Amino acid sequence: MSFWIRIITICVTFWAPITAWSNTEEENGDLLSTAFNAVSNEDWVTADHYAAQINDSVGSDLVLWERLRQGEGNWSEYMAFLEVNSDWPGLKRLRRKGEAAIPPNADAANVRAYFAIQMPQTGAGSLRLAEAYSAQGRASEARTEAIRAWTQMSLKEHEERALYAKFKGVLSRYNEQRLDNLLWRGRTREAERMLDRVPQDQIKLAKARISLQRASKAVDADIEAIPERLMNDPGLSYDRFQWRVKKGRWDDAQEFLARHTGSVAKLGRPEEWASRRRGFARRAMRSGDTDLAYFLASQHELSSGSNFADLEWLSGYIALTKMKAPQQALMHFKAFNSAVKSPISLGRSGYWLGRTYEQLGDYEKASAAYTEGAKYQTSFYGQLAAEKLGLDPDASLTGLQNVPDWRTATFLSSAPIRAGLLLHYADDQPRLRWFFSHVAESLDTVGLSQLADLALELNRPNVALAVAKEGAKRGMILSKAYFPVTDLANYSVDVEPEIAMAIARRESELNATAISPAGARGLMQIMPGTARNVAEDIGVEYSKQRLTTDWRYNAQLGTAYLGGLLKLFEGSYILAFAGYNAGPNRAEKWIEEYGDPRDSIIDQVDWIEHIPYRETRNYVMRVMESLHVYRARLNGATPPLQLTQDLTRG
Repeated sequence: MSFWIRIITICVTFWAPITAWSNTEEENGDLLSTAFNAVSNEDWVTADHYAAQINDSVGSDLVLWERLRQGEGNWSEYMAFLEVNSDWPGLKRLRRKGEAAIPPNADAANVRAYFAIQMPQTGAGSLRLAEAYSAQGRASEARTEAIRAWTQMSLKEHEERALYAKFKGVLSRYNEQRLDNLLWRGRTREAERMLDRVPQDQIKLAKARISLQRASKAVDADIEAIPERLMNDPGLSYDRFQWRVKKGRWDDAQEFLARHTGSVAKLGRPEEWASRRRGFARRAMRSGDTDLAYFLASQHELSSGSNFADLEWLSGYIALTKMKAPQQALMHFKAFNSAVKSPISLGRSGYWLGRTYEQLGDYEKASAAYTEGAKYQTSFYGQLAAEKLGLDPDASLTGLQNVPDWRTATFLSSAPIRAGLLLHYADDQPRLRWFFSHVAESLDTVGLSQLADLALELNRPNVALAVAKEGAKRGMILSKAYFPVTDLANYSVDVEPEIAMAIARRESELNATAISPAGARGLMQIMPGTARNVAEDIGVEYSKQRLTTDWRYNAQLGTAYLGGLLKLFEGSYILAFAGYNAGPNRAEKWIEEYGDPRDSIIDQVDWIEHIPYRETRNYVMRVMESLHVYRARLNGATPPLQLTQDLTRG
């Protein structure tokens, strides 16, 4: 264990509440690990027993935090915990569970105090707050909260009855609104409870929407029963669209989306359509139907948010590259630029604004746009923007800048950091990452650098990366932590070190024990079946267990597989990386459909943008952009930018 980590642990113990126990850091970690094993079995007595033996009372707080987040506590416990630990992560869920624990006869002043920081998130909480207002004679506020609960919240049956009984005179006029909202949210059982509170025509509409959402055999009959004047109800239209999507009727769904695009009135809730809209717009673009692609992308009826940004960029891309309409594209790229903040998106914005101004013949503005995009050289398009102007590489990417020592950080005595250190010694990586990331949300650049350095000192590169990502969201780039260098760089044989590091960073965030929902395992996130085949090919014994317990073994198989893909695709980074993420068969299929990116007549950037899978498009860009940064990190000096060269390999 690091000398300095021992020193900081002593300091944290000094600041922490003293207990009667005197354990080593490792013993405290073992105790917490045992306590959390009991937590997983909902054995709270045993969990409390072991947590109480930890030197720092934050160990007991961790168990209490988990118990309350699982809804196993009384309201007084929730109030007491929140009063002392308002800076802990996961409080949204904890507060939500606390709302359900408020008793019907709770003191009105206490209830209002509980919701002073955050309005109710649940129907149960809204009911209790409305009751509290009523108890204090604040009738107007009680009605307002009751209406909010009725029109926006999910309610259990007994909560629904209680709220309606108390405020029926006010709520009855909002019954149709509640029913509609429940159906938009897919709360079909709650919606069924509303059917006896609305007129017959609304009952028929609701039954058809429920049938669509449940894929009922009676769906056609239920739709036919809807009165003609309600056939264009936007909620019904959305459910009919989603029914087609779920049935895999892609052409039908695309045509249906086009017919119901053009106004907010048709869409009802444009944000609900947005994600599928993006996918179908790209589908039309890939198939060569440019007019439809642009129509679907641009007529989104949104004004803010990530979907707005994505669709504005896509509209600009289609206008510029397919329609050859740079003035039209400019409008969309400007809208995209105004809606984004992350380095990845700002690099994208600068590059595409630059290309647009070039087509318009305004080279001064093109240069300014490229210069702006080039500020973000940790991003794919930021590097391309810098290359466009022949700008120098960003020297800060080496990560060699001096930052204040983490041992002087003011956050070291905070309960979340003390909890994080305990979780480190318990080898509880998910919770450790969560606590450090949460603390990072409120730190400035100096604090972020110190916290990331602490994570690196703990030999938790995945946690350091998580901290750096929190900074990147706010435009603060910590190259040392954002692109951590590990021993993998010295171990890679089959591929260059920067490739191995870039893939591992993207695949597992350098977490050697990671297991994906799909079953990919370890540092390089290799599937067990693939690992078995590679092990046989290179003559080593296969062990599924070692994929997550021995990072060197995982790296040996992962880099061998990646090296094989590079050979298969004749050195093409684009195809090898796409194949590693989506499988080599898909990469070969995309060559047939969109051309070969190794061919000089193919625009490699456009080829990547035409990859059908959003995850794979993003994956290829994120790995490609990491190569330059890792070359700088590994060499201690920034090499010339060569993303264009990397894109054309093979």
